[in-house]
Amino acid sequence: MGTKEDERLFCLIDEAAQKYNHKVKSASFEKFKDFKVTWNRNGSEKSYRISDYISDSPDDVLYDFLDTLISRMTGRKKGYGPEYLEWVSSDGFVLSKRPIYLERSRNISMSTSGVHRDIGGSLDRLLESGLLTDSDIDNSYFTWTIGPGFTKVGSCNAMFRVVTISSSLDSPDVPEKVLDFVTYHESLHLGRGYRPNRRAHDLTFRESEHRFPGWEECEKHLMKMKKTKEK
Repeated sequence: MGTKEDERLFCLIDEAAQKYNHKVKSASFEKFKDFKVTWNRNGSEKSYRISDYISDSPDDVLYDFLDTLISRMTGRKKGYGPEYLEWVSSDGFVLSKRPIYLERSRNISMSTSGVHRDIGGSLDRLLESGLLTDSDIDNSYFTWTIGPGFTKVGSCNAMFRVVTISSSLDSPDVPEKVLDFVTYHESLHLGRGYRPNRRAHDLTFRESEHRFPGWEECEKHLMKMKKTKEK
């Protein structure tokens, strides 16, 4: 027997599915680290598992999300509606769900202070230069990873407004400017906000990224770090 939240989820997803002649066998909320949906097929029916981050959303928000989900599953590729996007982009949602995301995450130090570098200092320099504004990084969380990564030196979860910087950049061998470039890159994603099913690195993003003075040299340094580690 599912929970009351699961029962509500099934009723709403079944209602949405009927619009598209789609058959749903079951649906449940799951404690995934990231916000995602998985599904399994059983004959002509499908069973869905959906991140529990939206389990307490109002009915109209949840239905808006599910309607888009089913439309995309059946080839319509409908965009997400304003009810869902406004709710998950609100400060209230971010502040209430981000602690859960951080608790479920691994390999993050929960600190901007590293051994040799400080992400907070990098943000200060970017703000002072005018490359970033306070609104770009409003209601956001920055942290180092615990273990170093060389292929992926930064990441941004725009839904929860969390930027993670690889501790491989927390080194005196890495120029301060390279750290600033990576911090800038990930902060650009924060500035654009949550954009489900849209290209992250489109032309507009690249144009903004290339405002960073010396971005080419920074990318070369990062590529050199990656190749050195691969040897």
